[in-house]
Amino acid sequence: MAIATSHMNAESSYPRSTMRQSNHSSSGPLCGICREISLDQMGVSDDRKMQRHQPTYLALKQSMDHGCVLCRFIWHALGQSNSREGDRGSDALAHVSEKYPGREISLVAWPGVTPTGYLDRIQIITSGEIPDADTDDEDGDDGPADPSMHPDHQFALSGVLDIFAYADDPAASYGGVTGRPLPTTDGSSNDDFAFATQCLQKCLSNHAGCGRRDEISRLPTRVLDLGPFDGSREPYLLHTAGRQGQYSALSHCWGGHVPITTTSDNIEEHTKAISNLPPTFRDAARISRRLGIRYLWIDSLCILQDSKEDWEKESAMMGEIYKHSVLTIAARAARNARDGCFITRQRDVPACRLEYRSPDDQLVGSIYVRNPTFEIERLTQTPLDSRGWVLQEKLLSPRILYYGAQQLYWECRQTSIRQDGKYHYIQQDAVQPAMWKERMDILAPYQSVYPNFNRIPPDWTEAKHELAARMRQWYNLVEEYSGRQLSFHTDKLPAIAGIAKEWAKSVDLFYIAGLWREDILAGLLWYGGKTATNPPVSSTLPSWSWTRYNGKVSFWAARDSTFGFSDYSCEFVDLSFRASGALGNYGDVVGAKLELRGRILPVRHATRISLGKNFIVGPNIFGYGGEQIGVATFDVPPSTFDALFVLLVHAGVGNVGYGAYYAAGLLISPVPTEQGTFMRVGYVNMEKGHGEGWWDTRSAADYFEHIPTRTLFLI
Repeated sequence: MAIATSHMNAESSYPRSTMRQSNHSSSGPLCGICREISLDQMGVSDDRKMQRHQPTYLALKQSMDHGCVLCRFIWHALGQSNSREGDRGSDALAHVSEKYPGREISLVAWPGVTPTGYLDRIQIITSGEIPDADTDDEDGDDGPADPSMHPDHQFALSGVLDIFAYADDPAASYGGVTGRPLPTTDGSSNDDFAFATQCLQKCLSNHAGCGRRDEISRLPTRVLDLGPFDGSREPYLLHTAGRQGQYSALSHCWGGHVPITTTSDNIEEHTKAISNLPPTFRDAARISRRLGIRYLWIDSLCILQDSKEDWEKESAMMGEIYKHSVLTIAARAARNARDGCFITRQRDVPACRLEYRSPDDQLVGSIYVRNPTFEIERLTQTPLDSRGWVLQEKLLSPRILYYGAQQLYWECRQTSIRQDGKYHYIQQDAVQPAMWKERMDILAPYQSVYPNFNRIPPDWTEAKHELAARMRQWYNLVEEYSGRQLSFHTDKLPAIAGIAKEWAKSVDLFYIAGLWREDILAGLLWYGGKTATNPPVSSTLPSWSWTRYNGKVSFWAARDSTFGFSDYSCEFVDLSFRASGALGNYGDVVGAKLELRGRILPVRHATRISLGKNFIVGPNIFGYGGEQIGVATFDVPPSTFDALFVLLVHAGVGNVGYGAYYAAGLLISPVPTEQGTFMRVGYVNMEKGHGEGWWDTRSAADYFEHIPTRTLFLI
């Protein structure tokens, strides 16, 4: 096969190793169609182009059965696809036959949502006449079917194939292929350190937004002094006493028991030498030394683990520690301190080799297509990336060097780089490193947080626009954070305090229990999973705060770019609380009470099934006159309370010029011992029109019109 394409400017940002991997050989023959594949025909320079491949799924299967390795790769890639309804591509392919041969297949080589210049994948597209799934006949069945597809599998399959080339191959230097082979080294080789060193030096020298090479800061209270860079002296714990300098920080999973910590009993010994560092700590020290950074901060060694006073004092500064480090070393694949940063690599499976030829036939090289059955490391599922504390470290650190199970990753405020040269793995990994960092970075200009945040009223000021964008950023950030794990539920607020402190510098708002006083009404409208099974993790945090419970939460205010101008049906009056630690209002609070004015309606709940298009089974909320108010998401099991009310927080807005919000409210239950005081027990979605037979044409919020407003307290 010869792949020809015009030259692309694809200068790599990382060292170009000439190392070859013996298992990157051709894994079998190619059919005539695959031998004629051309990157030019697949749209490298024109994303409107696509190259036709096999005419049907059946033809693809027959070619695969006759030994074509690339057709086999395409078949497996299509089998990995899923429809929005959860149908699996593998199930659809299982029904391929002479009767149901399937759709035509086309290939597109373009970066999709990645920045211009990234050529690291081939998109597999299935085309042909696709039925209108919204058309119903008189019997309620789906509309016209695609006769080439099995009736139970009418969705178009799609897929992705990784492509890569060696950095010194003409396919990379002239053809513009930016994908690279996965390294075979464990992260400790000279090539690995060359990658890390070049990323760090380029960032320090060229990235103004990440910090300068000569920038120094006050060292944390204690750091590990690693001694000479040749490792001739054992690390020891240094009391910095206000000294300034540059240091690295370690981001790692405790994984339960940590083999070595600093306590009141051994701190004096640790100031002399620490000779028994576990592998993750030892590797981090080696990395820091090799990169020319003498001081290293590790939480379990630099904070007294048996002193509540020291922990509260130092944890209050943890956000600043990561923010001012010159580099954070992240042990991404390590489950605990014993696993280490340097992970033995799983061998890549044999790839399919395609011959590359320049348009003038003067240059010949190789492009490799990775077998889609080989799973690239999923960044959402690594031991480190699932931890709650790590989000703060990830967001506040100016630059991070990740040691993963398959490769090294670099991330700073200006760029993200992987050793395999990919922008992100579009099918197996929903994380888009550069885009994620830009969208979540609390230090980035607000215009870059939501560049399409433009459907706003014309009378908005710049300041109001910025505040609206920042608030939506906060709710998305909490949604990300709440889905992560914490070893100790008492860390719920401390582990996000550093982010909140830094975020508060860009807005003039007051923080309390994970929410913001000036936007408290929007902040109250959060909801968890469909079924509440866990008791509160804290009896002192207020019931209206998402931090009281474990589990991922979502926010009503994070769904649309119209946020910030809605007219609330409830009024915030006052807030009172007492701080209970060194973090002040950024940490745990007791006695928190909200004073509100609003309308409340006594209700009951029952499970009801709607047989419309949107099949719904759930705890529905009804007024005592039988009117249906909405669908509930309970924070706690319904059996834990007697009386139940709905507080209308937002009646909905329908300005189609700027989008619309549905009506929403809180489920509240009275506190028997305090007149006029309630606890939040759930969330109510009062959006109307969810399928046939759902609610009548009246808005659910209309049922509150006759109810006078009253003062009430939420605790």
